[in-house]
Amino acid sequence: MTGAEATPDRIELRGLTVRGNHGVFDFEKRDGQDFVIDVTLHTSVARAAATDDLAETIHYGELAEDVAGIVENNTFDLIETLAERIADHCLSLCEHVEVVVHKPSAPIQRTFDDVRIRVERRRADSAAASVREPARAADAPRGSGDTAEGETEAYLNLGANLGDAADTLDQAVAALDRHPDITVTRRSSLFRTAPWGGVDQADFLNLGVLVTTTLSALELLSVAQGIEVACGRTRELRWGPRTLDIDLIRFGDEDGEQHSRTPRLTLPHPHAHERAFVLAPWAELVGDTLIDTPQGRRPISAVLAELDDQDIARITSG
Repeated sequence: MTGAEATPDRIELRGLTVRGNHGVFDFEKRDGQDFVIDVTLHTSVARAAATDDLAETIHYGELAEDVAGIVENNTFDLIETLAERIADHCLSLCEHVEVVVHKPSAPIQRTFDDVRIRVERRRADSAAASVREPARAADAPRGSGDTAEGETEAYLNLGANLGDAADTLDQAVAALDRHPDITVTRRSSLFRTAPWGGVDQADFLNLGVLVTTTLSALELLSVAQGIEVACGRTRELRWGPRTLDIDLIRFGDEDGEQHSRTPRLTLPHPHAHERAFVLAPWAELVGDTLIDTPQGRRPISAVLAELDDQDIARITSG
């Protein structure tokens, strides 16, 4: 057990309200909104208590100003990134920190109380991440299957048919890539596709991305859903119009893909083999990979050929 885990002492700063300009939308960056920050530092206060000396503890007034400065002097698409930056700073003061970033004015088209991201970091974890970082900073995008130690490759499919769908997809890909634990390695062409599921609505724009990530599948799904919410996604009608839809299709490469059957996540995606708008961008990115179907694992080209009645057209190159 490490010292950071053993100490029962904590210094807590809660409810720090700071105006910031963070969010996917231009108006969020332009107009700003209030963010509420909670910070918990796990650190021994025994020496400060014994000496009654401010120099022997963490000055919470200075901490508040430092955290406020991070909120005020940066602009991020995601509050996940904001939370990570605050945690990085706090790890210069202690070994173990918890940070919660609240976004009570998030642009959600439903009544809600709060949106918040909570991260917990230890200094040893931060050091390990920094050792891996050079592998993430390649000059050219990595191909399928080329991942660093501790990373997993995943394929996500993105679609939109409301508003400026192409711009929304661009923003979503950029938001994924800005996450500190996700790297977009390849992006497909843009495809125009007929709506799937029998709902009368406008055509969709779809694309696929390959990413490498140190997150778990559920964590990656949560980030994707957070980006959906930031772009105004609501879930009123199944297979209905979407400002943004991000589906996690495969987690892991062909030889090491993970399987999941939980209420939150089924992997591989159970309908991927039925949807040309999922398979066409995927095939463009990885070639003739094998995918799961009710008939067993089959080449993606063969499955896609059987969906030639689905209306799909490439409109830009990747």
